[in-house]
Amino acid sequence: MLLSDEVNPFYGDEDRERRFGESSRSPLDVRDAFERDYGRIIHSAAFRRLQSKKQVIGIEVGDVHRTRLTHSMEVAQIARGIALFLNRRSEILPPGCKIDISLVEAAALAHDLGHPPFGHEGERSLNRMMALDGGFEGNAQTFRILTRLEGRKGEGLDLTRGLLLAVMKYPVLYEETFAHAAAPDSPERPPKASVYSSDRLAFDWVLAPYGEGEKEFLLKTLRESEDSPYRRTLHHSFECSIIELADDIAYATHDLEDAVNLHLVELEELKEILLARPWGGKYEELDRASREAAGIHPRQDLFKHHLKQVFAFLISAFVNHIQIDIQGEESFSNRFRFRAVLPPELAELNLRLKSVVEERVIHSQPVQAMAWKGDRVVRMLFEAMMEESKLLPENDRRQIRENPQDRARIVCDYIAGMTDPYALRMHERLFGTGRSSL
Repeated sequence: MLLSDEVNPFYGDEDRERRFGESSRSPLDVRDAFERDYGRIIHSAAFRRLQSKKQVIGIEVGDVHRTRLTHSMEVAQIARGIALFLNRRSEILPPGCKIDISLVEAAALAHDLGHPPFGHEGERSLNRMMALDGGFEGNAQTFRILTRLEGRKGEGLDLTRGLLLAVMKYPVLYEETFAHAAAPDSPERPPKASVYSSDRLAFDWVLAPYGEGEKEFLLKTLRESEDSPYRRTLHHSFECSIIELADDIAYATHDLEDAVNLHLVELEELKEILLARPWGGKYEELDRASREAAGIHPRQDLFKHHLKQVFAFLISAFVNHIQIDIQGEESFSNRFRFRAVLPPELAELNLRLKSVVEERVIHSQPVQAMAWKGDRVVRMLFEAMMEESKLLPENDRRQIRENPQDRARIVCDYIAGMTDPYALRMHERLFGTGRSSL
């Protein structure tokens, strides 16, 4: 929000528009459209459920590492910092125009709402189960939650067009990502898509105000690689590019900090990366991070405080050097004309830190063991509920009676909304050998 009654010219009426119109408001409500989006998201049940969904490390490991909820909150804080920095320092933004802070924060809080229990393992399992019924993808589930499942059934939270554009990281229909006419027989992972075909009406509404050139630009896809079965989008909205960077920064720093504290990554590996100074002394914040890291070891007093300082300097380096590129035609909406980018040296460092998390944490034996279990739990729950609808809540049973052709998607929505502990309890109730309470 700009702390002013003036309308921010960076956003048009179409950005603030809601698909189902504005409901009655109190004359005392001073919030603008994007601030009301923010409120609708943080008060949603889908947002609260993120507290019991894993980020990288399973929630059963301990009490202090990041969950999907705290990750989303930290992504929102980093995205806010990026927007504040660009509003103050960038010379690319048109005169008098500012990035809306409330819009960026709200979209960042919502960006992971569609993640199922057990993260990417649950996502892959549901995608295999839904192979003949439209597939499953976390980003597409986020769009579905916001436009259909949460709030009033069929309407979702009725958010602004600007907010929905900001969460569509891969603005393409699921089926349009296939490199060939049909989906691969045994997909190891889902394609990157932000919309299911069953939610096309909402997607078409989001794109309705824009010209053919803008739509062609936004929807353009490219084959991932010669041996990949999928195509991937090349562009998304300006605000989405900010959130994507904030997400990458959080993954490369906060998740790595958790991994060091839990002894999944050795401190020496982090030191080795920083002391090599691949940025060549170009960034003062990174030099400070290197000096701080060089003087700490896990057995010293205040180790966690000093480690947090290292990552604070890293985050500052990423946030304070983000730039704006012009990527679209001058006639394009501001949503498509600009994008936020990291300088090449910082992008490479970010990628290196993320790869440490992937190699040392995600592919570690403890995490993979839980991943295997999560995949099995999701698959068995899906098969059971497809076989017996009485295992579903009454509202879902009624939907199946009214629309039996949608049975698989209704089951999928129910399981995708489960938290990790709830999915495990439901699995134990159905398949466990011990006594289970209602």
